[in-house]
Amino acid sequence: MRAITIAKLALLCGPSLLAATVAQAQEPLAAETAADQSADQPAPPADANEAIVVTGSQIQGAKINDVLPVTVLDETAIENTGASSGDELFRAIPQAGTVAFNEQNSSTVNNVRGDVGSINLRDLGTGNTLLLINGRRMTLHPGFQTELLVPVVSSDTNEIAPGSVKRLEVLRDGASAIYGADAVAGVINTVLKGDMKGGFLEGDWRASDGTSLYSYQISGGYGFDFGGGRGNLTVYGGYFYENGLSNAARDYAADDNRLPLVEGTDFEGDASFNNRNTFGPFGQFDIQGSSPSSRTPIGDDDFYLQPSSFPGCKLSFGDGLCARNGTTPTTDVRYNTIYGNSLISQKRRYNAMALLSYELSNNVEAYFEGSFYRSENNRQLDASAILSAVPVGISKNAYWNPFGPVGSPNRLPGTTIAASGVDVIMERYRFVDVGNRDVSVDKNVYRLVGGLRGNIGAWDFDTGFVYSEAKLNDLTRNRVSLTLMQNQINLTTPDAYNPFNGGCVTSDPGIGDCTPNPDSSIDPFRIDVYRKGGTSLALGDFKISRNDLLSLPGGDLGIAAGVEWRRETFYDDRDPRLDGTITFTDSVTGEVNGSDVAGTSPSPDTSGSREVYSAFAELLVPVVSPEMNIPLINRFDIQLAGRVEHFKDIDATAAVPRIAASWSVFPGVTFRGAWSRGFRAPNLVQVNDAGTTRSNTRDDFVLCQAQLEKGLISSLGSCTGAGTISYRSGTENLKPEDSTSINLGIVLEPRFIPGLTLTADYWRVKQTGLVGTFGDDNAIALDLLRRLNGSSNPNVIRADPTAEDIALFTGTSLAPAGKITQVLDPYLNLDSRVSKGWDFGLFYKVPDFGMGKFRLSLNVAHLMSFVQSAGPDGQEIIDGIASGVLPLDVTVGGLGELVEIEGRPKWRATGAINWGSGPVDIGLFGQYTGKVYDTSVIRDVLIDSDDPNANYYPVHDQFTLNLSIAYTIKNDTPLDGTRLRFAINNLFNEDPPLADEDYGFFSNLYTARGRVFHVELRKKF
Repeated sequence: MRAITIAKLALLCGPSLLAATVAQAQEPLAAETAADQSADQPAPPADANEAIVVTGSQIQGAKINDVLPVTVLDETAIENTGASSGDELFRAIPQAGTVAFNEQNSSTVNNVRGDVGSINLRDLGTGNTLLLINGRRMTLHPGFQTELLVPVVSSDTNEIAPGSVKRLEVLRDGASAIYGADAVAGVINTVLKGDMKGGFLEGDWRASDGTSLYSYQISGGYGFDFGGGRGNLTVYGGYFYENGLSNAARDYAADDNRLPLVEGTDFEGDASFNNRNTFGPFGQFDIQGSSPSSRTPIGDDDFYLQPSSFPGCKLSFGDGLCARNGTTPTTDVRYNTIYGNSLISQKRRYNAMALLSYELSNNVEAYFEGSFYRSENNRQLDASAILSAVPVGISKNAYWNPFGPVGSPNRLPGTTIAASGVDVIMERYRFVDVGNRDVSVDKNVYRLVGGLRGNIGAWDFDTGFVYSEAKLNDLTRNRVSLTLMQNQINLTTPDAYNPFNGGCVTSDPGIGDCTPNPDSSIDPFRIDVYRKGGTSLALGDFKISRNDLLSLPGGDLGIAAGVEWRRETFYDDRDPRLDGTITFTDSVTGEVNGSDVAGTSPSPDTSGSREVYSAFAELLVPVVSPEMNIPLINRFDIQLAGRVEHFKDIDATAAVPRIAASWSVFPGVTFRGAWSRGFRAPNLVQVNDAGTTRSNTRDDFVLCQAQLEKGLISSLGSCTGAGTISYRSGTENLKPEDSTSINLGIVLEPRFIPGLTLTADYWRVKQTGLVGTFGDDNAIALDLLRRLNGSSNPNVIRADPTAEDIALFTGTSLAPAGKITQVLDPYLNLDSRVSKGWDFGLFYKVPDFGMGKFRLSLNVAHLMSFVQSAGPDGQEIIDGIASGVLPLDVTVGGLGELVEIEGRPKWRATGAINWGSGPVDIGLFGQYTGKVYDTSVIRDVLIDSDDPNANYYPVHDQFTLNLSIAYTIKNDTPLDGTRLRFAINNLFNEDPPLADEDYGFFSNLYTARGRVFHVELRKKF
C-alpha cells in the first residue's frame, strides 16, 4: 500500500489544540506522528497498513497542507479534556456551538431524551454539521425535537467513546462540495483505534465532589497481525455506568423559585426567577350552571384551592383548605415542578468494535468494520399535569364534587347551587400523588462497513458499503390517561379520585402532596406511554484519485472523482394514546382531543425514506513551487471541487462548487482562503410530518385590540393569553437550504522560534431559505395587522363570531372576529442568516532543553456576528410596527443580531500545557466560555444603553481548569506498561452560571457535575 505522509503542522488541535494545517487526504498515523515534530521537521513515514482517512480532500496523498482549516485532537488532547463521553469531548471544541440534545433538556416526550448529545458547529443550527467515522457518515439518532419550532436531527455524539478514538479531525469550513448535504458548518471525522498489535485493559473511576454522583468504566482491546503480516484484526469494547444525581444536590437546580439566588443583584425580586407553576395539587376550577358567580361565597365561577391560612379565602373546603376566586393561583401556592427530578440521569453504555484489514495482493486491501453500541438511561421528571387547552369536566354526580346534588356526600354548605348540582371544569391540576414520571430510554446502534481499497496502476481507489441502524425505545411510567382519569373522578363511590383535596396546607404548598389519593384510586388511570424510533443508513461509494496526474512547473497535479448512493430511513412510532388511535372525548363537555395522555399534545406516527445520488470531482493544482524561485511566492496551491447531489424524495438537485488556495510568501508565512457553496436538505421529519398539533398559551392580538379600543385593557402587553392549538406539517415541496462560505487565514511558523505555529482564520457563512415555521404567535400578529388593513391571515382559523364577540367589536376599528380554533403553521423555506467570526490558534512544541518535553496550545473561537433576517411575512410585521400600525407590544422574536443571545457567546477558548519526563506526565487544560444574555428575564426598570442587551439578565462567563498527573511503569517486570493516572476536572469547583432555565443553567453550554475526581489504571500488553 502507498504510504502517505504529512509535511507539517499548522492548525490548532481542539482542547489540547494540536496545530495541524492538514489537508485531509493524509493518513491518520501520519498526522499523529507529525504532531510530535517541530513545524519544519519532516514527519516519519506512515504505516503502510493504515487506512487512508480523508477530511477536506478526497485526493489521497496530495500535498494539500496549509490549504484547509482543520483542528486535530490526538490522544493526548482527548485525554486533556477529561471527557467520559462523546458529548463532553465535543463540547471541549471551542468552535462547537450549543448542544440542543442534552439530558437536562428532556422534559417532554416530544423532546430528544436519553443518553444523547448533538453537534452544532458555529451555532449554525443542529443538523448543519456532518459527522463521519473513519471517513464515512454516521447514521442519525432516532429521536428529533424542535429548534426554533422546527424538528431537527443530529447524529449522537455519545455513540463515540473517547477511549476508542485515535484522533478527531474538525474541518472548520463548509464542505458540501466534498461531502454533500449537512456539511454547511463543517465536518468532524472520528478516526478509531485500529491496526493494534497487542492489547490493553483499562479501569476508570470518577466521583463528583460533595455529591453522591459517581461513575466507572471498564474497557479493553486486543489486536494482532496474521497471514504473514498481510492482515490485522483489532477488537475492543467497554462498559460505562453512572449512578445519577438528584436535582436537590445543587442549590441552583433544586427549586423553580430562584429568587434567593439573585438577592443582592440588579435583578433581586425579579418575578422571572420564580418559575413555580400554576399547575399543582391545588387545582383551579370553573363552576358551571346558571349564574354560578352569585351562587357561592366565592363570588366568581372561577376559583382555585389554597391553604386556609392564606389570605383571600372565600369558601372553606375543610381540613385547612379553602377556595379563592380567580383563574390564576397566587405565587405562594404555585408548585415546584422539578421537585424529585433527576439532574443527571442514571446511565449505562456498552460498546464493542472489530476492525479487520487484509491485503489481497500488493495492490488491493479488503477492510471491514463492525460495531455495536447500546445505551440505557433512566431519570425522574415532574408529575403529569393537564394542558390549559384540554380542561377536564367533572360531573355534578361525581362523588367528590363539592357542588353536587343536595344530599350528595361532599356538597358544601353555604351555597345556592341548584339542588340537582352542577358540573365543574378542572382547568389547572397536577397529579402529584401519581408520582414523578419515570422515564427509561434504551437505544441500540450497529454499524457495518466493508470495502476494498488500493491501487490500479498509478491510481488510488476506495470503494465501500455502509449499513447502520439505530433503534430507540422511550418508555414513561406514571403517566395519566385522560379518559380513565375522568372516569375515576366521576365515579359516584368513595373510591373515586378526589382532585379537591389540595396538597400540603401546613408546610410549603409547592412541595409534594400531603393529602394523596390512595393507590386504589390512582392505579386505574396510571399508564405507561412509549415512543419508539428508528433510523437507518445504507451507503455505497466509489472514489478514485491520483496525486500526480500531470507534472506541472509548480508540482504534480492531483485529481479525484467519485460517485455515491445512499438511502436514509426513519420512523417515529407514538403510543396509541398519542397518535390518534385512542383519543379523549370529554364525557361532560363533549370536547374531543387527539391525545389521551394528560399534558401531552397529540403526535402522529411519522416515517419516511430518501435516496440520494451524487457525484463529485476535485483538483489540486500546484501553481508555484519553491524550486521556481519566484519572489514573495514560495508556494501557491489551488483546490477546485464540485459536487452534484439529487434528492429523490423532494425531487431536488443541488450543485455546489468550492475553490480554496494557499499562498506561502516565504517559508514560515502562509496565507490561505476558500470560497464555497453549500446546502442542507430538509430532513425527513420536515418533509414527512403528516401534521402535528401543539397546545401553547398565546395572546389573541385581534381580540385584545378590540378590548384595548374599548378601554377594557391598558395595552396589548396586558393581553391575557389562552390555550391555542397550532398545526405544523411537513411538505415534499421544501427545497434545500443554500449557503455561501468564505474562509481567509494566515499560518505563521517563525524559523527563529522552532516548533511554534500561530494561526488566524476569518470565516463568514450566509444561509438562505432556512426551513422553519412562521410561529403561531407571529401568525396571530400578522392577522391583526391585516385585519387593521381590511383583510386577514388565512392561516389563523377562527370560529364564527358569537353575539358576545360582535358586541365587543362594535365601535372598534376591526370587523367582528370569533375565537381562534387553530393556527396553521407549516414548514417553509423562510428566513436568511449571516454569521461570521475568527479562529485563533497557537501551538508550541518547546525545544528540548533538558527539563522534559513541553507542549503549549491555545484555541480561540470569536463569534463576531450572528444576524437572522426575516422572510416576507415576518418583514410585513416589522414594517407594520415601524409604521405605527402595530403597537410596540407586538414583537417578532429570533431576528436581528443574536450574538450572546440564549447561548451564543462571543468568545470560547481552550488551552493546554503538557509536560513529560521519563515515566511522569502532567497536564493542565483550561476552558473558557464567554458571557451570554438570558432574554427570558428583563429588568423591571429599564435602563438606557447603547448595548441592546443591557436590559436582559447577564449570564456571566466561566473558566474551568483540569489537572492530571500520570505515572507509567517502564521495566522488565510484569508491571511494565502499567499506567496510573489521577485527574481533577474543574479544579476550582465552578458552578455553571445562573440562568432562568429548567435547572438554573444553560445545559446546552455547561455541565452540573462540578469538581470531579478521576482515577484511571491502564495496562498495556
